[in-house]
Amino acid sequence: MSFRDILTFVTSQAQNEHVIAFAEQLARQTAGRVTAAAVNWQPNVAPVDGYVVDPLYGQLVEDARAQLREEASKLDVRLKKETTDATVESYLIEFGAAGAELGLRARHADVCIVTRPTKSNRESAQAILEAAMFESGRPVIIVPPEWKSGPIGEHILFAWKPTREAARALGDADELIARAKRVSVVTVDAKPSRGYGEQPGADIAAHIAFRGATTELFNLDSGGRSETKVILDHAQVGGSDLIVMGGYGRSRMSEVIFGGVTREILRTTTVPVLMSH
Repeated sequence: MSFRDILTFVTSQAQNEHVIAFAEQLARQTAGRVTAAAVNWQPNVAPVDGYVVDPLYGQLVEDARAQLREEASKLDVRLKKETTDATVESYLIEFGAAGAELGLRARHADVCIVTRPTKSNRESAQAILEAAMFESGRPVIIVPPEWKSGPIGEHILFAWKPTREAARALGDADELIARAKRVSVVTVDAKPSRGYGEQPGADIAAHIAFRGATTELFNLDSGGRSETKVILDHAQVGGSDLIVMGGYGRSRMSEVIFGGVTREILRTTTVPVLMSH
């Protein structure tokens, strides 16, 4: 898949600088364009006496609009410094409508770039991420605040499981993989099976190599570590600049209750992650 029409959701130009810079770098590599969408949340005010809206609500909404206009203006100034083919949009939406509205917008792009949720922005960033992930039908790249500017996709780590989501991620990342100098196919605690084959990972590694990528296979043992820790440790040691993987192979509720690789990756990764659902 070609990533030329690049969308990024931004709640704060200052706090999301790493996301903007990542989108610009990806656009340079693909001769693409960047659309930066400023997002702010419409205030929620409980009714008074069950039916009368708080008289201050109108002012709160206007304040939110003013804040959104200010952020959109900052984004426009920021993008014009380095990017010629870039536009700015703005969305003032109810928090509960994020999935429908932002997901719909993301369907009209090749890829959506968002920030990794942190303690300071977790609820807002998670709502945007899940809107893009579950409602757009498009791949999402999650950029951690620790990301340093540089080429994207020179050394890709592909976290393989024989799942629909992982296969979708591989297809979505096809153009990046084709241009990569090196692709590391990583499995964790994989055993011979119908899905993995007699030698886990060998079939998918051969498929990627057939596409022209220099490919290495690593069948890793967890050794008591979590699957996420194994993947991230290997990415750090091997110098990977992008992780490609399927996201939310089981339900969000299951991930919340029992934990899961997707949820842990989203909390802890210091390497950008391309996820497809």
